[in-house]
Amino acid sequence: MSEKIRTDYQNKNVLVLGLARSGLAALELLAGKGAKIAGADEKSDISIPDRFKNADIHLGSFPSELLENCDEVILSPGIRSNHPIVSEAFNKSIPVISELELGCRFATAKIIALTGTNGKSTTVTMIERILNESGYSAIAAGNIGKPFCSVTEELPREGIFVIEVSSFQLEMISEFKPDVAGILNMTPDHLDRYDSADDYYRTKEKITMNNDSNDTFFYNADDDRCSRVAAGFKGRVIPFSSSVSLDDGIFLYGDSIVRANDGEIKEEIMKTKDLKVIGLHNVENAMAAIASVQGLEVSAESCRKALSAFTGLRHRMERIAEIQGVEYFNDSKATNVEATVKSLTGLGRPVVLIAGGLEKGKDFKSLLSVTQNIKHVVLIGSAAGLIEKALEGVVPISHAGTMYEAVQKASDVSIAGSYVVLSPACASFDMFTDFRHRGNTFADIVKQLGVD
Repeated sequence: MSEKIRTDYQNKNVLVLGLARSGLAALELLAGKGAKIAGADEKSDISIPDRFKNADIHLGSFPSELLENCDEVILSPGIRSNHPIVSEAFNKSIPVISELELGCRFATAKIIALTGTNGKSTTVTMIERILNESGYSAIAAGNIGKPFCSVTEELPREGIFVIEVSSFQLEMISEFKPDVAGILNMTPDHLDRYDSADDYYRTKEKITMNNDSNDTFFYNADDDRCSRVAAGFKGRVIPFSSSVSLDDGIFLYGDSIVRANDGEIKEEIMKTKDLKVIGLHNVENAMAAIASVQGLEVSAESCRKALSAFTGLRHRMERIAEIQGVEYFNDSKATNVEATVKSLTGLGRPVVLIAGGLEKGKDFKSLLSVTQNIKHVVLIGSAAGLIEKALEGVVPISHAGTMYEAVQKASDVSIAGSYVVLSPACASFDMFTDFRHRGNTFADIVKQLGVD
């Protein structure tokens, strides 16, 4: 990208749409570049920090004059790219870019960026830990909760940003070009925002739209959609697989994660038993993290040390407690069916599953693929009836009106040596403010269970 694009914000009139974390980070970055900033959000009850008290801030409905004298619009992930005000900006020939794109304009360090339907935050964190173990200055940012614009100038040129990228953030990119791009998996999601699953997939695939022969793409070879993207990639491709051996790439060989080149296994990276996070999906996340750094000077030992010390993220198969021989896991971030299936695959112990919430237009019959592990299901939330219909006659089912009742019922039917897993396969908004609230409620109840 040209230097002019990076620095030409002095006295520009720039409007930021959406004032959650990403939008506020964009405002801050732009203010530091001498831009005349304005911000707007359709929510009227959000809190704006005092440092923006002199900025032109609009809360509630967008006023008709919002785009007057505007030189550029920065779009936060929460604002749809087909919003009427975005269409109006296009009609007025006002450039519209994402917060992700804005951050990229000011970054001098290398960028590893990854997307996918499930596993993004865990994999991004794994990559950051591997890089730090190897001596790199690395920062994980993006959709993981730390906006890219808030850290974009914190690393030197020799550092590496590891960015979790959502489909929402990819909608309005034009020049975003990571040095290393990755797609973990693609299954239908966010169909309330996209016209079809294919529309959602095409948005995910935009992560590679600007890459050239100097760049690298790592991908899940077990996912046909990811493999199709790899087939059209101009640079180096590094696949990973948990189901087949690869001539080149990272794959699961027995109980080991190995690296192969030219049809031969070159080295064992680590044993899967050395991972502290459980489930086949976390083995896949670890393989993706290893694949992402293959073009860098990172040793197998650094990968092994970093990954064997990683204990996981909150609300993602997070171990809460062991009570009378039963281990309790909070997987509240599993807000779609595919995430729950991945979490329950390969656990190797009997599972009592707590599931349900606000359904997202998914077919719950996919859960049938993991019912061999499930000994009982406790259902909560508005989707309980739909899940029961999908699983009826296959596993025993109970219903609960509250999370407290669900934990109690799960505890009553569990036995020593089994797992109780909250993995809802649904959104949380029918009973909770978000997945964090749901997971924290579950964890608090479990901890109290151990006291009673």
